[in-house]
Amino acid sequence: MKFLVVTNLYPPHHIGGYELGCRDVVEKLRQRGHAIRVLTSSFQNEKTETPTGEIAVERTLQFNPDSAAPPHKKRAESRKLVQAVQAFSPDVVYFWNQAGLSAWLPFTAHRHGCRTAFFLSDTNFVSWRIGAWLTGAAEKNRLIRALFGKTFLVRGWPVVQNRVCHFCSDFIRQAAVKNGIAVATRGSTVAHWGIELAQFTAPPRERWPVKKLLYVGQMISQKGAHTAIAALGLLAKEKDFSGLTLTLAGGGLQPDYEKKLRALPAQLGIADRVIFLGKVPRADLPRVYAEHDVLVFPSEWDEPFAITPLEAIHSGLAVVGTTTGGSGELFRNRETAMTFAAGDAADCARAIRELCGNRELFEKITANARHEVRTKHTLDAMVDKIEANLKLET
Repeated sequence: MKFLVVTNLYPPHHIGGYELGCRDVVEKLRQRGHAIRVLTSSFQNEKTETPTGEIAVERTLQFNPDSAAPPHKKRAESRKLVQAVQAFSPDVVYFWNQAGLSAWLPFTAHRHGCRTAFFLSDTNFVSWRIGAWLTGAAEKNRLIRALFGKTFLVRGWPVVQNRVCHFCSDFIRQAAVKNGIAVATRGSTVAHWGIELAQFTAPPRERWPVKKLLYVGQMISQKGAHTAIAALGLLAKEKDFSGLTLTLAGGGLQPDYEKKLRALPAQLGIADRVIFLGKVPRADLPRVYAEHDVLVFPSEWDEPFAITPLEAIHSGLAVVGTTTGGSGELFRNRETAMTFAAGDAADCARAIRELCGNRELFEKITANARHEVRTKHTLDAMVDKIEANLKLET
């Protein structure tokens, strides 16, 4: 098959793990014999890119990261998609993360008779708050028809006969239903994020007693890195945790928050126990995981389904995390992770304390979680579901 993948960011330009995940799936589809072309934004002023290997990446779409950016020129943006379709003649226009792109792109693909598929890894699509111009029911139904085809009303709400929609978690699928979009079961599927296991297989080593905590993610408030630091501040007062340290890897788009975050360890008297690595290239992450014992995943927002815990778990780390959003589909307390209440540093410290004080529990959690990743969350399993769904609807 021929896929035209439309997404807001594409590596090497990325903000979080989802863009990297998109690239992983694209590469896997290419390895399986599919022809791929990527249409993405001119983020960081890079307008075009010479094709490398077998994947051509065109960086021409306008990216509006926030409300202060200039409004989209919808006709110009639509024309870019039409030109890509005419040049490539894809079997499927596959929409990935659309945040910051023109909301008219799916509508344009539909108008030109393109077969469309959607991978939904955030709530921008499923909540339908895609643009301020979506103010009336008629406009909303028009967009939904453009996105997913045939639509009819039940008790005033649109019911979508969706045949090619892939959700990164059951949480995202249910979010669509809760927001009034009753997605038909037939034709949609949950394709949980997966990883390439070989990339995150650390050499075996003794991780007991636990000494090194790790946070990997964006330095933005909703990711909750401040909770991890505050939890270490509480544990540092206890003699049993005199050697415990915390490493934070990641950058962000909130400089004021990151400044406060970097000042927090000194305020808590634990500056010598906290290390900030900054943004770490993905190629270096396996080494970082291998050097640590526990991943602290303190996300406070409804995380669709995070990739970082999958990488850390298969690298041999235990996870202490929140169950907001889709994380509850992976984290089961005292079985595959130690869980705590989002934003609650004392509860986070409690979970770390229990894990670090019980070797049998630590080994049980790491073994169970690793089995879960190996059997349910591989990149091959994810792409198998995507391929099977698209072939079913051929």
